Amino acid sequence: MYPTLLRIGSIRIDSYSVVWFIALSLAILWGIRRLKLYSLDEDESRRVMAISFLCMMLGARSPEYFVNWREYLAQPSLFLDLNRGSLYEFGAVAGAFVSALVMCLFSKKISFLKLCDVAIIPAFLAIAVGRWGCFLNGCCVGNVTDFCLGVHFPNDKAGILRHPTQIYYSIIAGAIVLILMFAERKILPLQRGKQRHYSVLAPLGIILYAAMRFSVALVRYPNPASLLSIHMWTYRWLLLALPFVCIWLVYSLLRLKADSSHK
Repeated sequence: MYPTLLRIGSIRIDSYSVVWFIALSLAILWGIRRLKLYSLDEDESRRVMAISFLCMMLGARSPEYFVNWREYLAQPSLFLDLNRGSLYEFGAVAGAFVSALVMCLFSKKISFLKLCDVAIIPAFLAIAVGRWGCFLNGCCVGNVTDFCLGVHFPNDKAGILRHPTQIYYSIIAGAIVLILMFAERKILPLQRGKQRHYSVLAPLGIILYAAMRFSVALVRYPNPASLLSIHMWTYRWLLLALPFVCIWLVYSLLRLKADSSHK
């Protein structure tokens, strides 16, 4: 593992932050290029995406602030120390999603559903690239294993191997990118020329994201039943949201099918 990428005097540049910065930058650039596919106003969309990015970072840190709020209130300067505590993937997604929804509600130029379909594929690219930052940092490790893909992490004793769950996340996220791109090629032509946009990629992506998290959790946490505990709020919220997301997906598919049959 290489948690420290390089040092410049007393300044430490860590691999985790650099890789995730690259991942998010690639996602934003790709998202901007995808705006034309959905005929979205580029200037307004960029404004929404910029604010959503800031809210995403706040969402990624919010669980850390919530759990350790006493420490942050006692020493407010810790709020600016991004190396302290953890960044939470689900919190980042929620922060970006909610902020974009609010801004789109007050905008006449941006369709929130179109913006969701624009952003969902680059978001998985960010996960696929960014999880390598977790691997280099040696965090988010899996259970002890004798599986052939087991990796020794620096914080463990010699001879102990663990599932490299960061790499599992990366591979699955990359596969989801391909799945969503294939679905987009089939669905996007059906959306063109329609007054109303029915989002299919976004709910499909959320369902696949939940499948990824729960499947990798089986080799990341010793007791899978603990996923429903109060401390595993990511999985609790995913479980609560899934029925509504499935209804969203089915509704969009049915409406698209009905509109196509009326041609």
